[in-house]
Amino acid sequence: MTHHLPFLDENASAFFELLMALDEKGTLCLNRNGDILYANKAFADHLGYTPSYLLNRQIFDLEEELTLLEFKKRWNALEKKGSLQLRHSWKAASGKLLDLELEGHLFEAGASAVSCWRLTSTDGGTYTLQAAKSFVKAQDAGAWQWDIVGGGFDAEAGFYDLLSSALPADLEEKKRNLLSVLQGEMRHEHFQQLMKRVKRLQREQAYFSFTFTRETESEDLGVMLRQLKLYAEPVVNNQIVTKIRGLLMPCGEEEASFDLLAREALHRADAMICWIQPDCSLSYANRSLCQRLGYARDELEGGMEILDIDAEHTRDQWEDIWDRVNEERTIELESTLKTKADRVFPVAFYLNYLDIQGEKLISLSARDITERRRKETDLQQALLEVKALSEQLEAENVYLKEEVSADYNFENIITQSPKYKQVLEQIEQVAPTEATVLIQGETGTGKELLAHAIHNLSPRKDRSLVRVNCAALSESLILSELFGHEKGAFTGATSRKIGRFELADGGSLFLDEVGEVSLETQAKLLRVIQEGEFERLGGMETIKVDVRLIAATNRDLKAMVKEKSFREDLYYRLSVFPLHNPPLRERKEDIPLLVQHFMQKFAKKNGKPIEHIRAKDMQRLQQYDFPGNIRELMNVVEQAVVLSRSHTLDFSYWRPAKANPVSEASADGFPTLEEIQRQHIIDALEKTRWRVTGPQGAARLLGMKGQTLFSKMKRLGIERQ
Repeated sequence: MTHHLPFLDENASAFFELLMALDEKGTLCLNRNGDILYANKAFADHLGYTPSYLLNRQIFDLEEELTLLEFKKRWNALEKKGSLQLRHSWKAASGKLLDLELEGHLFEAGASAVSCWRLTSTDGGTYTLQAAKSFVKAQDAGAWQWDIVGGGFDAEAGFYDLLSSALPADLEEKKRNLLSVLQGEMRHEHFQQLMKRVKRLQREQAYFSFTFTRETESEDLGVMLRQLKLYAEPVVNNQIVTKIRGLLMPCGEEEASFDLLAREALHRADAMICWIQPDCSLSYANRSLCQRLGYARDELEGGMEILDIDAEHTRDQWEDIWDRVNEERTIELESTLKTKADRVFPVAFYLNYLDIQGEKLISLSARDITERRRKETDLQQALLEVKALSEQLEAENVYLKEEVSADYNFENIITQSPKYKQVLEQIEQVAPTEATVLIQGETGTGKELLAHAIHNLSPRKDRSLVRVNCAALSESLILSELFGHEKGAFTGATSRKIGRFELADGGSLFLDEVGEVSLETQAKLLRVIQEGEFERLGGMETIKVDVRLIAATNRDLKAMVKEKSFREDLYYRLSVFPLHNPPLRERKEDIPLLVQHFMQKFAKKNGKPIEHIRAKDMQRLQQYDFPGNIRELMNVVEQAVVLSRSHTLDFSYWRPAKANPVSEASADGFPTLEEIQRQHIIDALEKTRWRVTGPQGAARLLGMKGQTLFSKMKRLGIERQ
């Protein structure tokens, strides 16, 4: 409910609040005690408060250094001069002190006085204050208060001046209240209506205004009639009306003069203002609205409707707006105004309910928000760009975190093998180029280490090397991982995801175990390699990337091409520069170096003072062919470090799963039946991608039960490395 000022009647208060709402610079009204009687939205916004919050405060809450004595001196200065200019520090809602320049005006209404303070002066705002001040000074009003709970009725002299010259002699002070005082001052039917209004005020806790005619007799002039208006508002404590207070003032030319002053102030305002009737027709349009829309005033007020200039809302929607304004009194919304030349621009509507002598209206104040919308659009675009970059950096950071602990410097590759040094020489040749590299070799030979070496020696070393383990991803996930997806692309896609091709833009992408991808995925990979573009799953936008591709596999891709399980065109695209990474059994001279390196690394990690290794243990390691290659050797050394209890690395616990079939067969040149069986099972497992059971499993291929195959694998020491 709109707060009505006690020095104005209902209609005047509505006008006053409307005028103050149009004051963009901010207005605050105080009484003689420093209580805040009114604060418009502009003033509250400037300090970070709400108008309703300020109504429960005093000036001392905002101007903390102000004392009661200084406030009285300020008030006295206002009474002498009529206006005053100040500069003081006021406390904002944030706690920060703001230096404010204020211009004050004093309004007198009988024994009541109100000071109005503005943050700064503008032509429209100053005229608004002058209009309100002229009206208030013209009032011949008297304030009153009725204590319903405690009893008692107090009124200013002006109150009684408007009534009879003296109270009835038989009206005792304890019986005196508003109704008893006014009972003899109005007609019976008017008094009955007044009693109903008072009861409704107590019940609904809502203000009211009441107009009545008073008759007086004069020997010279005879019977005289005078219209008076009573304004009353409740004072509520603990949800109960304990007091009623208000004003008694004469009705006459002042209301009409105020209407003229108010309309003139509205007409001079910078805001675009119009008044809308319940049938949507315009009854008033100010100069700013006419000029901005290109209409003459008599055109807008001569039968045009708000629907003619509001480009967004329909008649049904305006009926809903009317209901909202009638209920809430003040609302804000955004729309679009249309000019006479059919041009449109965005605006903010500020709608207020008005009841002017029984005529119900909506006062619409519109402000152009084109610049604000442009800034919002620019900001939104900037935020989208920042979000996209943030998503990419965040996703890239996830991959980088996985690589932080690894040391992939080319210089730190440990070898003294001539065969492996040839591989490193090839890397030095291909790394500076943009050629796609295919690294082939058994599991555990360190293919990823070579991929990092290629990247770190390339011009792309300052960007990321993004890794994708194709064997670890299901068919349903690999496309999303490679190319990303849009929100809603499939069940569970609750947000956009950046794919790894996109993350690797400007850098390198390492496709590990590329031989494991399906033919469908191979086709999509081929397109990216050939054209450098793709679409996210569920997306329409074609994304172009610049990626250097490095692939690795432990499978024979040529054989897979013959079996039609790998695309021939993709194979040739990947193997522009093939590299063979030799197994550890072909570079046994590197075993002592690798053992020494792993021993120091894991001894430091586990806090053990291990420094030596027995010669016989080193010999055992060099005689073993390590089917799991360097990865198996690293695991063996780490286990030995954990189990060792002295300064010497203890391999006494190490039991190789099976002596190397090739080594044992070399004695007489002919493999044993067990060796042939072991190799046959491994070949079947390789063919089925190490799937043991099921329709596509090795057990079915070998013609045995799955449990039987598991038992044989355990007995023969067959494990996937």
